[in-house]
Amino acid sequence: MTTVPKKLAEVTNINLTQASQGLKKLNVTINWAFNPYGGKPMDVDFCCFVLGKDGQTREDEDFVFYNNPQGAALAVKHMGDAAPDSDSGPSLSTETIMVDLDNLSFDIWRIVFVLSIYEGVENDQTFDVLRQAVFTIQNAANNQELARLTFSGHKLENATAIKVAEIARDGVEWHYTALKEPVKEGLAAIARSYGILISSTT
Repeated sequence: MTTVPKKLAEVTNINLTQASQGLKKLNVTINWAFNPYGGKPMDVDFCCFVLGKDGQTREDEDFVFYNNPQGAALAVKHMGDAAPDSDSGPSLSTETIMVDLDNLSFDIWRIVFVLSIYEGVENDQTFDVLRQAVFTIQNAANNQELARLTFSGHKLENATAIKVAEIARDGVEWHYTALKEPVKEGLAAIARSYGILISSTT
């Protein structure tokens, strides 16, 4: 029997381990829709960066996205690339990243989740037309919703990427923190800050 997730009041910080007894795996999901707009359709991607204690990736595979769907020795998995959004109306797209907390190595301290527009800088496309995005973290075993963050294009008119949220290790416990940080320079700038060199069109 499938458990229907209970919607929570939004909080900016939560101890995930204490919020769900026996927590082992997370489904980290974001869905988004755009207001109608003209021009080239936007291709939006969900990804994450797996970071060590120094706040940097340990290897290239710590950048987990549609073209590198598995990282952290298979403990972090991108579950598939959503179809590009249509410019004909507010169509909904959804992507999920699975995190196996039990099998994350102890040199992993944080995972930062990012939403970005493919070639957003080159095409002068920004998140100002974002109708709504809903980010959730669920216990993968029972679909219990542990954290939720919703936002729109308000104050995102110059952003081509968004640091949405992160989870961080504190001893044997994992904590969630909402970020919602707009980045004008796109995914490439975020990647560089975490020690990954990618082209601006990734």
